[in-house]
Amino acid sequence: MTTNAYPLTTQEPYPRNQWWVAAYSDEVGHDLLARDILGEPVILYRTRAGEVVAVAGICPHRAFPLAKGRLVGDALQCGYHGFEYGPDGSCLRAPSQSGVPTKSALRRYPVEEMGGLIWIWTGAADKADPALLPDLGAIGLGRGDWAVEQHPLATVEARYTLLIENLLDLSHVTFIHDKTIPGGEKVVAIPVSVIETPESITVQRRGENMPLNPLLAVQFPDQKGPVHQHFDAEYLGPCLIRTGGAMIDAQSGAPLGIQNYLHIITPASPTRLHYFVNTTRDFGIDRPQLGDMQRGMGSSIQPEDIDAIESIERVLQSGATLPMEISAKVDNGALKVRRRLEAQIRAEAA
Repeated sequence: MTTNAYPLTTQEPYPRNQWWVAAYSDEVGHDLLARDILGEPVILYRTRAGEVVAVAGICPHRAFPLAKGRLVGDALQCGYHGFEYGPDGSCLRAPSQSGVPTKSALRRYPVEEMGGLIWIWTGAADKADPALLPDLGAIGLGRGDWAVEQHPLATVEARYTLLIENLLDLSHVTFIHDKTIPGGEKVVAIPVSVIETPESITVQRRGENMPLNPLLAVQFPDQKGPVHQHFDAEYLGPCLIRTGGAMIDAQSGAPLGIQNYLHIITPASPTRLHYFVNTTRDFGIDRPQLGDMQRGMGSSIQPEDIDAIESIERVLQSGATLPMEISAKVDNGALKVRRRLEAQIRAEAA
């Protein structure tokens, strides 16, 4: 089994005509933020008017990293020989001569700021269409009637597809998170169905008559009996997977609320990724302690997932002879996502 693009069978590891999250909105100000995205150094900053700029992070003069430069007004000045580039990427000044060299512009990436996130388009600029962004409002981002918690960015030494597959098979909750997710021991036994639409693939679990665990008891203090709980894993594209879902009083069928975990994934390189997590909920908006609880849980749960996929990446990089891969019935959704992602990458190549 080849490990070069595992678990994909494509030559390219990721699609480029795609929106990815480059940063949280509050990470980007009137100073330079460097971030590797799809193997390319990118510089992000805001102009004095607040516009977000994303440009290539290597000076075309002598390949100096522009992260070591500075802003002069709204222009990006290279820290080596002082070449200056405007927010549109054009070369404005070469201090050692009266004009600027031809073909000296930096690549400028299309950006959109939505849902407290800076989205960057990494493909052909003329194909950048905000309509291709996921429907963020439907999952609780950018709206006043939902609470949102942004969790700290993690950069993970593993290929992004390993995280996608981790999230699409939530049966791992029973084992990797056996001490950190209340009630997680029951997840592996819940039957799975796969729902496909043109926009998404959802691995759906419906927990019926789940006992009231300590987390639910805090979230819904008036709840006394068991709940029906949705354990969805919804692939909305390689950039975003939603897990979680609705919670319902088992006796009356009355909805209690929706808790989403938004896993925002951006490849830094073929074997490294940036991992942004947001939690959103439509209940307890006036109870910030619920957000504090989610952040606390995240600080315990996220390292367990990261350790798992970094362990797999080390195996893939080790040169060891790998066994022929097997899959279980529960992997049906993840295999469908592989095929969809491969089709997206191959369509670009064509």
